[in-house]
Amino acid sequence: MTIEPLEGFDFVRPHANIRLDGATAVDLDIADADEALDRLLDQAAVACAFEQIGGAEACLWMARDYALQRSAFGRPIASYQALKHKLADLYVLVELARSNAFFAAWAMDHDASALPAAAATARLAATEAYETAARESLQTHGGIGFTWDADCHFHYRRARLLSVALGTPVFWSERLFGALQKTRRRSA
Repeated sequence: MTIEPLEGFDFVRPHANIRLDGATAVDLDIADADEALDRLLDQAAVACAFEQIGGAEACLWMARDYALQRSAFGRPIASYQALKHKLADLYVLVELARSNAFFAAWAMDHDASALPAAAATARLAATEAYETAARESLQTHGGIGFTWDADCHFHYRRARLLSVALGTPVFWSERLFGALQKTRRRSA
C-alpha cells in the first residue's frame, strides 16, 4: 500500500491517493453487495449532512455576530432590514436541513425503506444550507471575509468541498427521484 499526499482545496482537511498493489482482501459474505453499498452510502450522506449543518450554523452565527459589531452610517449593519431578512432566511435553511437530517438519522435505525429518500433529502438540504450560509457570511463580512482575519473563506472552501463529497447535488437529486419512484411502485 502506498499513500501519496495530494494538495486539496480545503487546507484543513488533508487528501491522499491510496494505491493498493498486491494487497490482500477478505471476501465478505454479503447476500446483496449492491444493497449493502447503497445503505453505506446513505449512512455516509447522513453523517456528511450533519457536518454541513454544523458548518452552516457556524456561518450563520459568524455573520450575525459580525453584523452586530460592524457599523455603517452610524448604526450597526444588523439593524438594516435587508440584512435581517438574509439572516432569517439562513436560519430557516439551517433548521430545515437539520429537520431533514434528524429524520434521516431516525430512518437509519427504524425504517430502512425510508432511508434512501431521507438520506438524499438530508444531503440536498444540508448542501444548500451550507453553501448559501458560507456565501452569505462572506458577503456580510465584506472584504475582511476574504482575509486571514476572518474564517469565512475556510467555511466557503469546506462548503464547496462537501458539496461534491459522496456525489454532487445532481447525483443526490437522481437518487431521491429513484427512491421516490420505488416508493410509488411499492404503494401502487
